[in-house]
Amino acid sequence: MIQQTETENVQTRAVTKGNLSEIYLSLQGEGIWVGIPMVFLRETGCHRRCKYCDTEFALVAERQARIWLGWRKGEPDFVVSNPVSLSDVVSWVQSAAGKIARWVSFTGGEPLLQADFLAVLSEELKSRGFKILLETEGSMPERLAKVLKFLDAIAADIKLPSTTGESLDWDECERFWEMVLASEIQACAKIVVTTDIDEKEFLHAVDLLTRLQKQSIGYRNFCLIALILQPVTPARFVTEAPSMDLLLKLASLAQRKLPDVRIVPQVHKLMQLL
Repeated sequence: MIQQTETENVQTRAVTKGNLSEIYLSLQGEGIWVGIPMVFLRETGCHRRCKYCDTEFALVAERQARIWLGWRKGEPDFVVSNPVSLSDVVSWVQSAAGKIARWVSFTGGEPLLQADFLAVLSEELKSRGFKILLETEGSMPERLAKVLKFLDAIAADIKLPSTTGESLDWDECERFWEMVLASEIQACAKIVVTTDIDEKEFLHAVDLLTRLQKQSIGYRNFCLIALILQPVTPARFVTEAPSMDLLLKLASLAQRKLPDVRIVPQVHKLMQLL
C-alpha cells in the first residue's frame, strides 16, 4: 500500500505542472467563436510540422513562458521558467481575464500532448466559472478522452496531407470525431485551404463528417458540426493565399452534404492582433 500511495503521489505531482509558451488576453480570431474575448493558454511543443505553421516558436519545448496579465501588447508582464505550477497558471488566467473574458482557449503547439495537465487545469478553471475551448490537430482520440468531460467546445483541424506536407491517420481522425459527436458539445472542424489542396482529400474529409453526423442524429443534444474553410495565411513554407474562386468551389462541394459550411479567415491577423 505504501508503494501504491507513493506512485499516486508521483502521478499527482506530474500533472500539476505543465510547459507553456504564453498566456494572454485577446479576441478569438478563428472558427465559430470569432470575436469572443478569451484568455489564450498556449502550450509548448508539437509533434507536427505543418508547412503553413504560424507559431513555429511553440513547436519545440520552450524553457520559458511569457505571461501577459491582460491584453497582449508590448513586452510580457513577466517571464517564468518551465514547467509552471497549476496554482500559478490559474492565478495568471484569472488576472488576464479581468472582468471581460469567461472563456479560456487551450492552443499550441499541440495542447493534447499535455492532456493530463490540461485535465487537472480544466477542472480547476471550470470550478472558477470559466468555459474551456480546446484547439487541437484532431487525430489523438486517446488523449482527447482524458480531457473531454471538462470541455465546453472543441475546434479541431482535419489536416489534409496535401496542405500540411505530412501524413494523416484517417482512422484516428474518425475515432476522434466519433468521440466529439458522442460528447454532444459544441464543435467545429477546420480545414486550412492552400493553393495545392487535393480535392479528393477534401471530399474524403467531407464524407467522413457527413457519415458521422448522420450516425449521431439520435443523440439527446445532437449538434451539427460546422465546417470551417480557413484560407491559409502565408507563413513558414507557404507564400501564397488561395483564390476566392477556389474557396467558393470547395464550399459549394461541401454544402452538397453538410448544412453548415463557412469561409472564415484568421480574423485576428486581419485586425493585426498579436
